[in-house]
Amino acid sequence: MLASITSLVLANFGFTLLIVALILSAIQWATQQRLPSPEIVYRWVILLPVGISSLYCFIMHAFFQHYTAAIIGFANSPFEYEVAIANLALGVIAILSRGASYDFRLATVIAYTVWLWGDAGGHLYQMVTHHNFTPGNAGSWFWLDCIIPFILIACITKLKPRYMNY
Repeated sequence: MLASITSLVLANFGFTLLIVALILSAIQWATQQRLPSPEIVYRWVILLPVGISSLYCFIMHAFFQHYTAAIIGFANSPFEYEVAIANLALGVIAILSRGASYDFRLATVIAYTVWLWGDAGGHLYQMVTHHNFTPGNAGSWFWLDCIIPFILIACITKLKPRYMNY
């Protein structure tokens, strides 16, 4: 039973971290209201399902390439390592943006949105043209690619500074 639960959590790691981030956001907001709720949500979402999940994806794509490619329904490729490095870069930037300036956060949200919506489009294409409904292509990772950018965009627009330099 424990092995099944562990497997389920790891296969849906990003989704698990999103749920944890939303629960921690609610707890922090309920117990400490000195920060606006978009700030609280941004900090937890950018840390857990964006930052930590991206580092997890780096590890999976870099060191468990055959397993990761099979879960996505793709053949293993040398590009798997390049995807790993992209995940590492975005994970580090996401974690750094947690306490960064608005401009740094905005750039992080833009980069993450472009990447994830691009991934979602690729997954959708694979579903439609190749009937690839493997968990790594059509499961929770696909839905996270669609949903998390909306959460980040909602947070960043609510945190928009009053006076901008452009």
